[in-house]
Amino acid sequence: SSYLSPPSPSPPSVPAPFAAMRAADASGRQKILIIGPCEAGKSTIANVLAEASESATEAYRPTVGVRILECETEIRSIGQRVTVELWDVSGNYQMFQKCWPAIKQDAAGVVLVYNPEKEKHEQEIEQWFQWFPRAMNMSTNQVLVFQSLRRSDVPRRMPLPAKLANAGVGQPCAVPADDLVSARKHFGSFLEVVRQTVLDKQRQEEEDVMKGGNL
Repeated sequence: SSYLSPPSPSPPSVPAPFAAMRAADASGRQKILIIGPCEAGKSTIANVLAEASESATEAYRPTVGVRILECETEIRSIGQRVTVELWDVSGNYQMFQKCWPAIKQDAAGVVLVYNPEKEKHEQEIEQWFQWFPRAMNMSTNQVLVFQSLRRSDVPRRMPLPAKLANAGVGQPCAVPADDLVSARKHFGSFLEVVRQTVLDKQRQEEEDVMKGGNL
């Protein structure tokens, strides 16, 4: 598919007017990656966030490469609707790791999804954090953690894995199977923070470019 082709190289410097245009575009469209181990419930949560579904399907169907969904979400702090691209990334890293550079390109935030009821998921989600947000030099404000819970007899929220907690990642949001739509509220709040973080970073980049030009 075309969206899996390697990204074209970006120009070495961004003139101030174009940087401003890029910031304006960031305020109107956001690319968010949904990542985590296999069978974590990433596609189910992506469907719910995109308002394509409100419940999980019975059969598990692994994502091939990446699946892109688009939705509109209101950013309440500015009273504006933004278009969100949800990139639902396959948990099969051995097969699709070669696609990651294109997937990471221009991403504004990352949603980590895992099921703490599964024995190896805590260790695996720590690895996904290293592969994506950490490798992409994202701030912890650009990371949201969803715990996808299948059983009703477990605590509503489990402790965050140690490496994520030590890195300063915020508390996880539990998404039980009987209340999947609760993910939308958490995601809406997350988008507000992501938008502001991206704009702040771009403003700092512009200031650094201007300072460099005045030397």
